[in-house]
Amino acid sequence: MSLLQNSNAISEGGGYNLENSLRFRSSASASLTRTPATAGNRKTWTWSAWVKLAGQTNYPYLFQAGQGTTPFTGLFLNASNQFEMSYTAGATTGSTSNAVHRDPSAWYHIVWVTDTTQATASNRAKIYVNGALLTWASTNYPALNYDTPVNNTVAHSIAAGIGNSYLDGYLTEVNFVDGQALTASDFGETNEDTGVWQPAKYTGSYGTNGFYLPMNQT
Repeated sequence: MSLLQNSNAISEGGGYNLENSLRFRSSASASLTRTPATAGNRKTWTWSAWVKLAGQTNYPYLFQAGQGTTPFTGLFLNASNQFEMSYTAGATTGSTSNAVHRDPSAWYHIVWVTDTTQATASNRAKIYVNGALLTWASTNYPALNYDTPVNNTVAHSIAAGIGNSYLDGYLTEVNFVDGQALTASDFGETNEDTGVWQPAKYTGSYGTNGFYLPMNQT
């Protein structure tokens, strides 16, 4: 991993600008890992980050909780550059997006929202990309009131997943919120002059296991 100061900045003029990012190299098996000491809310949570792809790797994971043969929950890009989110012990048990994302010059703002307490299955798992809610080519939503491995006392990884599936790219402005199902507008906004989606500072609470990673040198 390498920290890039004042490089690959995200700015659309005015507002909240991001000037730092962390470079993850799949060839170096680079990732960040943390195991919570206590369990938080395993049913309801939100993960948000700005991502820039540097190259296609074998199922690059952005975020995952749980390892090995135990149930895991993870977000990754498949071989067709579609987002997949999995909530059990196999990648085929998740949902696959209609849209593809493969532009190596673009920054993507990804917001992954889970709330398994929702009676309507489609409200239990959502992904926003640059402020827009993704639609799905195939779906397999988590069961009602399912306790995901996220916020359990298991390893949580950023830029790595099951089967040594590492992200090759950049990440910045990573927010994880324990106990709330938020939307893209909590972390970004549309620039009034350009119409482009841009970062906004998250001002809410983080819950028991929540965290914020601005990817700067402090």
